[in-house]
Amino acid sequence: METGLLRLAGAELRYSFLKDRDNHWMEFFYTITPDQPEKIADQIRTIERAESEVFKTFHIDSETAAFKRFFSSDLQSHDGEIRDYKKRQATDFFFSVTEQPPASGVKAALLAMCLSNITAKSRTDNFLCVDTTSGVRHIFAEHLLDPDATEHSDSEQQTAKIFSLLRKKLSAMGTSIEDSVLRTWIYAPHLDADYPGIVKARKELFDSIHLTKDSHYIASTGIQGGTGSRFARVFMDAYALTGGGKGAIRYVQAPEHLSPTHIYGVTFERATAMEMGNTQFLIISGTASIDKDGEIVHPGDVEKQTDRTLQNITALLDSAGFTPHDLSSFIVYLRDAADYKLVKPRIDRYAKCLPAVYVRAAVCRPGWLIEIEATAARARGGAPAQ
Repeated sequence: METGLLRLAGAELRYSFLKDRDNHWMEFFYTITPDQPEKIADQIRTIERAESEVFKTFHIDSETAAFKRFFSSDLQSHDGEIRDYKKRQATDFFFSVTEQPPASGVKAALLAMCLSNITAKSRTDNFLCVDTTSGVRHIFAEHLLDPDATEHSDSEQQTAKIFSLLRKKLSAMGTSIEDSVLRTWIYAPHLDADYPGIVKARKELFDSIHLTKDSHYIASTGIQGGTGSRFARVFMDAYALTGGGKGAIRYVQAPEHLSPTHIYGVTFERATAMEMGNTQFLIISGTASIDKDGEIVHPGDVEKQTDRTLQNITALLDSAGFTPHDLSSFIVYLRDAADYKLVKPRIDRYAKCLPAVYVRAAVCRPGWLIEIEATAARARGGAPAQ
């Protein structure tokens, strides 16, 4: 993986390229974090200018955008400007917007990915399909909410309705949760209070569709995140894949380093590897400082928790046949934004210049001070790391 760092238009831009042996790019991840706080309209324009500059620098066509994720410090007041950014774009893409304040103190940050082999995009409401030359269809579900949420509904009820909506939409597309969904992001503005209800509703749904510890679960991050909706206690983004072919998906564990999730009563995969045409892709669920027995390691010490989390990510990479050189992006969740300056140097040493967004967001166990989710990719046939 080729990674780098640029200073463009008042922002730090980190990028990663997956290239083939002929040096043609296949996947391009980038993060944009403004250098300083501004009014939100100016902050979004700073991000937009930096994005335009990087596209020009690397001769990337904006039509190759597959997804963009915005992280906002105050979604209620920022939503309009972020949505206006989307309207100004010449192409469609999966568009995730979450209230998770960037830990560096700015108002907004962006994580995005482009794919060079997109042939078509189609949208039905908040479901986007991205077709590719390899025959793979990427399906992205944006900001799924309980449409009937009231001040009296709880996280369990809302999570059940969100999964029901996902099932219905996928069925209309000729697929299902159990056959195609590889990744979810489940957000709750009051995670410490509402996570048990989320866990219960998800487990009941998985039981009903025969997703168990003996079959497979779905990679996921369950994290604090504002919804921008008054009564929404939960919302969800999801990613599904069709057309990969039999045997194209592998579920990855590293039980000698971190326990299977069912050990402590939750139901998600640690990581999932996929074959996509000429590319091998890995998604790593939100990962924290945990041991093989499911216990928190180094409680109260964010630096040691960071080191253990990175060790666990390395173990998952190794189990899937990847290395840290194959990493393409990080999202780093911090319970306390004041820890940003403690953990960033450690992560930079582990993965120099890797596209990474750091946000303030409570993790599902109060004892965890940091959680990291990751992506990695490599060309099939073992293109050399760069």
